[in-house]
Amino acid sequence: MDVKKLRIEDYSYHLPEDRIAFHPLPRRDASKLLVYREGSITDDVFTNLSKHIPANASVFFNQTKVIYARLLFYKESGARIELFCLEPSPVYNDMSTAMLQKRKVLWHCMVGGASKWK
Repeated sequence: MDVKKLRIEDYSYHLPEDRIAFHPLPRRDASKLLVYREGSITDDVFTNLSKHIPANASVFFNQTKVIYARLLFYKESGARIELFCLEPSPVYNDMSTAMLQKRKVLWHCMVGGASKWK
């Protein structure tokens, strides 16, 4: 990852509150599935996942957890400063090691509004 080419604006977008799922559906396989095929995006449900996977495909299961990586700070003047945590410092063997720390943890971050931070 070339951090120098990243811009915090690339990760900022409006997501209406009514488009956010706060709880899983009673039937998890009824969740929406976005399907990308030959430059086109359609939607389906997870029940039909096997119909969209080619016979020679490999399937990998992701057991990761989402962390809240965007930290917002406000100065008394109202100016907003944003830290976007990208990854833990290489001093940690992996993400799990960094997340299990009880004290200080070093992260590589992008700073939005850095000119407002003295």
